[in-house]
Amino acid sequence: MLSKVYSCYKTGEIIESDDCFPAGFSIVKKYPVVYAENLPRFKGVPRAYGHPFAEKPEKLYLGPDREGMGAYVKNIRRKRTKEENERLAGLQTFDEEGSCVITSEDDALFLLGLSLDSDDFEIIHTKVAGSDDIYPDDYRFLGYDICYKVDCEGGFSIIGDCMFICRWHGCDEEGTLFLEDFEKLNENGLFGSWDDAYRYMVKYLNQDWSERGNYAIYEVRGKNTD
Repeated sequence: MLSKVYSCYKTGEIIESDDCFPAGFSIVKKYPVVYAENLPRFKGVPRAYGHPFAEKPEKLYLGPDREGMGAYVKNIRRKRTKEENERLAGLQTFDEEGSCVITSEDDALFLLGLSLDSDDFEIIHTKVAGSDDIYPDDYRFLGYDICYKVDCEGGFSIIGDCMFICRWHGCDEEGTLFLEDFEKLNENGLFGSWDDAYRYMVKYLNQDWSERGNYAIYEVRGKNTD
């Protein structure tokens, strides 16, 4: 397993590089919340994969592609101390790509605590598989996802968009091309092995309708609740 970025801007042409996206914490909506919000627009659509069809999801997706809160909290608590405002301003910094990376769980918890909708969100940790980045001991491994660069509000996933909540290209029209891959997803809607994640990525990027860009295979972790 290697820490790589996979660039694809032409169907099936995947270029590996030793670049590495940073590890960090993301504040994302709890999956049942995302599911319920998207259920109405899937009414009447032919059933495929884990797309919203019933009142409750049959399979969860716990990866980063869950409509993250972002550094600019939309529904923010108005009454804040001077110290809170200063700390918030320090977190609202972006790199040259416009990404906000939070490397401290305390900072992620602080940002989450400012939202009036905080009960709808949770915190996850991501790192590129094979990288030397450390992860918190009290976070459990959920599985592997394939995403664009993940930041404090999560990131686009070809698992999330193709087989769960489609917001961009979504899946194949017949909803059968990735059935084998869908069956390999674990109880968290992620791949349990790096090899399965890699094979799915290659298969996806060989479709002429797939999303182009720079991808990495991420290890996704969630807070232990025991």
